[in-house]
Amino acid sequence: MKRYTSTFERCEKKYILSAVQHAQILSALTDYTTSDEYGKTDIYTIYYDTPDYLLIRRSIEKPVFKEKLRLRTYGMPTDADTAFIEIKRKYNKIVYKRRIAMPYRKALTFLQMPAKGGQIAKEIEYMLHLYPHLQPAMAMTFNRISFAGREDPALRITFDSNICWRTCPIDLSIPAAGVPLLDEGQRLMEIKLFGAIPLWLSHLLNQNACYPVSFSKYGRAYEAMLKQNANSTLERNYI
Repeated sequence: MKRYTSTFERCEKKYILSAVQHAQILSALTDYTTSDEYGKTDIYTIYYDTPDYLLIRRSIEKPVFKEKLRLRTYGMPTDADTAFIEIKRKYNKIVYKRRIAMPYRKALTFLQMPAKGGQIAKEIEYMLHLYPHLQPAMAMTFNRISFAGREDPALRITFDSNICWRTCPIDLSIPAAGVPLLDEGQRLMEIKLFGAIPLWLSHLLNQNACYPVSFSKYGRAYEAMLKQNANSTLERNYI
């Protein structure tokens, strides 16, 4: 297993790019960034929530503080492959992420019956007690290309494509499938850093008319799920 960072503290800015914007940004990044240690990856995620989706409903309301619990793997996992249990919190526009790693099947068991561990494991256990009945609520998969700044390696820029969600089956050990979240050709770009955006990057965004948006993959997928369920109900009533 690669060495991994267990805690993060940073700002995250998100942009929805057209195919043209994506190509222009990607071409210009070669002078300022390099592929990070992950490079191109397929990311598989399970979001945990209450049966009535309390966590994501609160998140959509844009409170000062919000948090999520998720299980993430890089690639479709076998039972023994590494998985990350992550708490992602956001307070006053700063994102804090804390995570632990363990084999995928063990991680699923841990999220049902937490075992003793270090500080982060205790925080995960506390969250499971704070929100009773947390359970797998949604699976999501996407392809990611990651870059790090040449002068400032803490700067990360990622591009996500083929973002798909599903509520059944919620198991990462099956091939990626689900409902697309973005329009064809679109990419989700995330700029992750602590501090101001570098001047060169600010100019690049302005030149290509790229503007930050409020975007949560789980939040957008939850809203799409509600719309899908409402349309299904209308169809049944019509029949």
